[in-house]
Amino acid sequence: MGKLIVTLTYLIACLELHLITCNNYCEINSRQLPYYKLMKSNARSNQLILSRKTVENVNECRKFASVKKALAFNYGLDDDYELNIGVQNKSKTTRKICQALQCPEIYNFTTLVKDKNYKYYSVYPSFIPTGSSFTLVCVPRTGIFVFSSDNLNYSQARTACQKINASLAHIISEERTNGLAKYISPNTPTFIGLSNRRNGKFWMNEFDEPLSCFNYRAWGRGQPSHSKGCVTLVQPPQLQLGPFWKVVPCGSLLSFICEISPIYSYLHS
Repeated sequence: MGKLIVTLTYLIACLELHLITCNNYCEINSRQLPYYKLMKSNARSNQLILSRKTVENVNECRKFASVKKALAFNYGLDDDYELNIGVQNKSKTTRKICQALQCPEIYNFTTLVKDKNYKYYSVYPSFIPTGSSFTLVCVPRTGIFVFSSDNLNYSQARTACQKINASLAHIISEERTNGLAKYISPNTPTFIGLSNRRNGKFWMNEFDEPLSCFNYRAWGRGQPSHSKGCVTLVQPPQLQLGPFWKVVPCGSLLSFICEISPIYSYLHS
């Protein structure tokens, strides 16, 4: 009986330690909020508008855009004319408008239009140099990603991402898994940012967050097939089955997905 109590106490202590570690990891990441930086005055973006709202100031617009998971926003003035009953003239009121955008300008302002009443803000740089072997993609309300046509092992893929100020893509959400899978060829395993090559006990993303911090899983049938390895994203030939994660040896030569780092608030505090 005494041995059982000791064993249970040990297991509970391990679980508590794991939960504390997990919470610390997640809390650290949650403090790094993307920052909407003024990118261009006297202009607005023609990117698709997720939602719009009348606001008091630009900070309220920032908060609104963040709630909507917008990757950029237009902030400006809009004249609203009201016809006065019994009077021939119209009265003009000016409103401050916030337009939350699903994607930012990433091709050097190619879809910006001149508008003296507006300013354009984004959490990403206006131009992202990637090279000929990369394809730049915006996944709405999620982020900016780069798909590589080169086949590299996991370590080489990490280095290639870092060279363009990126990291292997964080994949641990339904929005990300489904959104990124749309851009890969069917039945072609593609490296993403999830592995346990450094620590055989935990699956970790590239931000050193353990998989156990998240509720979402997309393991394929029989996965994870190995206790140690690197994770790929697979789009099955039959699309109705949905994309899934598959473990492969980290030395495999495969294509990969990088995630471009946004502008973080702590850099502007």
